[in-house]
Amino acid sequence: MMKPTVARAFWFALLENAALTIVDADALYPSPRAQSLVVIAQEEVGKAVWVQNTFRQAWNDEDETPREVPELVMMGLHHLAKLTEAFDFSTISVQDPISGGHVDIETVRELDSDFLATYFECLASEDNEAKKRGFHIDDLPGGLFVVPHELDRPRLRAQICEAADMVMWCLSDDRFLRASLAGDRFPRPRRSRRCSNLS
Repeated sequence: MMKPTVARAFWFALLENAALTIVDADALYPSPRAQSLVVIAQEEVGKAVWVQNTFRQAWNDEDETPREVPELVMMGLHHLAKLTEAFDFSTISVQDPISGGHVDIETVRELDSDFLATYFECLASEDNEAKKRGFHIDDLPGGLFVVPHELDRPRLRAQICEAADMVMWCLSDDRFLRASLAGDRFPRPRRSRRCSNLS
């Protein structure tokens, strides 16, 4: 259980840690270890989204009633769940495999929510495996093994930027932060999120 003021500090700490981890990843680039740090940052964003979803209304109403973030209790140690939440939050369109065009995420959610859940789980699984490969030497069938510094990560630079976008969107999604940064008494209308992680 957390009070909303504590939850807000925790939420900001998660995003700050994600941002600093992304800075470290950028400094390590092009090392595959940077890939591992990018994924860890995405997991922190996923946890921050859980906290924000639970406390958003309380923050808006200045309600100090303690609450529990059920996802943190049930899935706080589950890497795929945190990554799935981060992708769900930051994605606004999905590429159509037939036409090559992009379909609005809410349209996909309405038409086929099961597909979307599977899609995010697939992205999360790929990133989680990339995180492990960036730090560990894994053996493969036939006596082969994978060495982190020999991995080819052609999208690593883009993924560092995309993780930074996740943090930025999570911060800009907060009405009080937007208002304070703009010097406004009332927050501006909610800005739509863009997605660059679906190439």
